[in-house]
Amino acid sequence: MVVARSGLFGFVFSLGMAAGVLLWPGPARAQCGYGTPEFDCRQQQQQQQAARQNDENARRAQEEAAYNQPPPPQMRAIDSFSAAAWHKDSSDAWIAAGFLGPERARRAALNACNQVMGGGCAIAAENVNGTIVISRGVTGNLYASSGPGKGKTEKQARDYCQSQNDQCSMINIVWSKPGYAPVGSSVAENAKIYGPREHQRKLYGAVVGLNAAQVPAGSWHTGMWVASGFASADEARAKALADCKRDSPNGCEVVLALPDVYVAFASSPDRATYYSTGPSPEIAEGRVAAQCKKEKAKCRKGGWVNLAYSAQFRFDPHAEGMPWFTAQAWIKGDVDPWRNSVWSVSGAKDQEGAKRAVLDACRKESKVECEAASWSFNSRVALYIDETGYIRASWLNPEVDPATYVASKCAEQKVTCKLVRVVDSRVAKTERIEVK
Repeated sequence: MVVARSGLFGFVFSLGMAAGVLLWPGPARAQCGYGTPEFDCRQQQQQQQAARQNDENARRAQEEAAYNQPPPPQMRAIDSFSAAAWHKDSSDAWIAAGFLGPERARRAALNACNQVMGGGCAIAAENVNGTIVISRGVTGNLYASSGPGKGKTEKQARDYCQSQNDQCSMINIVWSKPGYAPVGSSVAENAKIYGPREHQRKLYGAVVGLNAAQVPAGSWHTGMWVASGFASADEARAKALADCKRDSPNGCEVVLALPDVYVAFASSPDRATYYSTGPSPEIAEGRVAAQCKKEKAKCRKGGWVNLAYSAQFRFDPHAEGMPWFTAQAWIKGDVDPWRNSVWSVSGAKDQEGAKRAVLDACRKESKVECEAASWSFNSRVALYIDETGYIRASWLNPEVDPATYVASKCAEQKVTCKLVRVVDSRVAKTERIEVK
């Protein structure tokens, strides 16, 4: 061994000369190191080569399989046809959607409508791959709109309603989307009928007011009577007039009779009464507020009534006929000897006055904090207790029988109840009632 100079380079160079390896680069032999027998080295190399060949064969097989697969089938668009049908006495429309042809959609919509209405239905709108919208206006009129998409059709419906000097709510919206299927394949219909969401026929309500010129001096001059939920406008008018004449024989006049809308009321300090209709409570209240603003009146909201619901009401904010407001209160917590006591005030001239009076009566007698339990007007209040000692107060329309109501309500909740007292809001009285 000849060493030219000390250091790592010289040592490696000399070692390479001595061992006969690391002198020139050669094929990589990861498994064949210094000292490995020649037979074992060849066997390892053969195994590695076979593994690489297997991997290559698998890759080629995958490529050939992918290349030989048939192309995906050609797809075709499937039109989705829809149609809406209605009747002059229907509260909404029947919308048939998802049909493969326009005539099939028309026939399905008409059949669904006629089956309920007994004939006389007509097509209101038609569409393909789009949306049908049914809207209702402030007097119950129905409108049908048809367009390409949900958002655009809704805007179209609002714009059309405004062009008719109306304010609308959308009550039925159906979007019939197109489908796709392979070319040449048979397609099954994905059809459906969307009928009225609530009642199918129009339900009417009437409002009756007083003509001050026909009311004798000394009699009351304000108030409105409402009868709602009738199958015809004539029935609603007759009921509302009868209720008015029972309380005020002179001056009763029908001011409106309409289907399926809301009526909102308001009153002003000068004893004026205002009302407006709308397809929703929000629109009705907005319209009566605008009416008050136009008249420069400082109005107070008087609530709203759905003319499609069966009920009879009287709106008498100034209690000119009779003071018909009532309120009930009880103590907060569970303190003897007041745990079964309910204080009641009836015959008050306004709601806040009734609540204030009943809370004063409760606090004065019990000497503890009290809370209002119920308040209403033109009503009867049922006070009852169940088998667990839980006291209940329910206010009812005068026409509703309290005993029947309590029995039904408690049976529904699977408890046994005892009706203790019925308070008539029309009778002026302040009392403490023991509900046991």
